[in-house]
Amino acid sequence: MRLPTMAVAALALGFASGCTEPPPAPTASSQTATQPGMPGTPIEFRVVADSGNPSSCQRFDAALSRVHTLTRTGATASLTSAGGISSTMTQTSPNVFTTNYSLGTTTLNVVADASTSPKTLQVREAKLGCRWHAVAP
Repeated sequence: MRLPTMAVAALALGFASGCTEPPPAPTASSQTATQPGMPGTPIEFRVVADSGNPSSCQRFDAALSRVHTLTRTGATASLTSAGGISSTMTQTSPNVFTTNYSLGTTTLNVVADASTSPKTLQVREAKLGCRWHAVAP
């Protein structure tokens, strides 16, 4: 019977020595690292063609309609296509990134805006007047 008495005494000593304080609050870095839309957290976009696109733009629809993933890392971001092609984007204003992306001989201007809710991705081709867009929660 001496063992249960010692266990109760040890438990009481633990409470008396400060174990009754509430646990510390989580640090900001542990909270923000897992929140969607924070730097380092991938944002997925599925791009769709604008309804007013010329018919010549349809040749790009299949490549652009797949998921594109934006991953922010400070003043730059990486945009990766479903096929694994990555393009480094430059920050032009807080949480707004741009790059020129090539599909064959065609250059696409890409703007990702992670500063708004929902986040947006705009793709434009200047010569033909093609435009695509996407939103992410």
